[in-house]
Amino acid sequence: MRRMISRILWLVLMCAPLAQAQDSDPWEATNRQVQSFNDRIDAAVLKPIAQGYRAVTPGWTRAGIGNVFSNLGEVSNFANALLQGKPDRAATALGRFVFNSTLGLYGWFDVMDGFGLSEQPEDFGQTLAVWGVPSGPYVVLPLLGPATVRDGATRLTADRYLDPLQTLNPTGDRDKVQILSVVDTRESFLDVEGLILGDRYTALRNAYLDRRAFLVDDGQAAGADDFLDDF
Repeated sequence: MRRMISRILWLVLMCAPLAQAQDSDPWEATNRQVQSFNDRIDAAVLKPIAQGYRAVTPGWTRAGIGNVFSNLGEVSNFANALLQGKPDRAATALGRFVFNSTLGLYGWFDVMDGFGLSEQPEDFGQTLAVWGVPSGPYVVLPLLGPATVRDGATRLTADRYLDPLQTLNPTGDRDKVQILSVVDTRESFLDVEGLILGDRYTALRNAYLDRRAFLVDDGQAAGADDFLDDF
């Protein structure tokens, strides 16, 4: 725990000076190259696997698997809601995790959504935003995709500490479950990627930044549309 706290403090100190640039995308040329690399990997490996996963896995099974991974995400939602001083959201996350894990058979069924208690995503990047750490420039990470300096750093550090999948042993089992999580996530985007019009890089960048603003402001971001809550 002490090591985790020290790393989080280090992260805050490192993000603050890096995040002062006014230009949201000063590294566009490099970002475009990285996105091109990611797109080639996706087209050659990840998308075909996701399409095959959809072809052989019934819809109700895919929905259940997605619900299980979302349920595990409530651990992060709960912790970050507390860190952000949002007791109502923390209570919702805790309630969803407890009841979906029991009545919902380890989260296979999202029983709490039927009671109007839907998931409210929170991560450590949002927590740092609430604490006043700016997002910093937009950056495309190899294999991981769109991020900002703040959110990319937290995705690789603090968010991993709050991921229950990291506690799975042996390592081989953890890797298999994480691969399934990646494939399940990629499958969920198969239907929406065809909606991207114009320059793909610009569209993905704007969609990511709008989505992050929507999450940080709890859906109150200027110009945010309701459909952003579905991603």
